[in-house]
Amino acid sequence: MKFIKVMKEEELPIGKSAIISAGDKEIALFNYKGKYYAITNTCPHRGSPLGEGRIEEGIVICPNHEWRFRLLDGANMQNPELFIPTYPVKTKNENIYIGLEAEEGNIAYGKKASNLPSSLKFSIPTIQKPRNPDEELD
Repeated sequence: MKFIKVMKEEELPIGKSAIISAGDKEIALFNYKGKYYAITNTCPHRGSPLGEGRIEEGIVICPNHEWRFRLLDGANMQNPELFIPTYPVKTKNENIYIGLEAEEGNIAYGKKASNLPSSLKFSIPTIQKPRNPDEELD
């Protein structure tokens, strides 16, 4: 696995985050209680930047719609089937390195809506306003 140097440890104090661009990837790097975690920066819900979210008890909370992901493994707290990519982090000589290959084993992504087959399509007549004889003119 290829690791890239992203910054010095002193540049990311405890409780802070940084957004790293590496090729076509955006990675959110967190210093949570002195340990480093790297996850995708993109929330699968609406693409919000997770690196701008707040952390509570090891869970990053999306800044826009409150989706919650565990820093350790990318698990979504609301949906046990949904995971986001996480990246391995190493430190050496006071530098932080991120592995560019995401651990994506359990990731569930949404898919595009599919059209119904024509055999299942049917039309529903438009519902008109209910008739009330008391309101009709003769």
